[in-house]
Amino acid sequence: MKAILVFILFILTVQAKSKCSQVLHLNLNPHCGILPDCNFDGPNRSFLENVSCEREENGKPGFIKIISGKCRPGKPRCSFK
Repeated sequence: MKAILVFILFILTVQAKSKCSQVLHLNLNPHCGILPDCNFDGPNRSFLENVSCEREENGKPGFIKIISGKCRPGKPRCSFK
């Protein structure tokens, strides 16, 4: 019984650290996260939405737009977090 209670408290603590989704889809459907000064290629939209959320939690701007397909060359790659 104590082990179950500890497990539940652990899960609640992990979820409380971040409001970003911890569930990532494994489908490969490339998308591009766009900011004015950089781009970020991701394997799918849900991955980029999560990266954008984590950037915002770390005080950086989230992507202003996420488009289908790979990013066009010419801008540097945005930092992950």
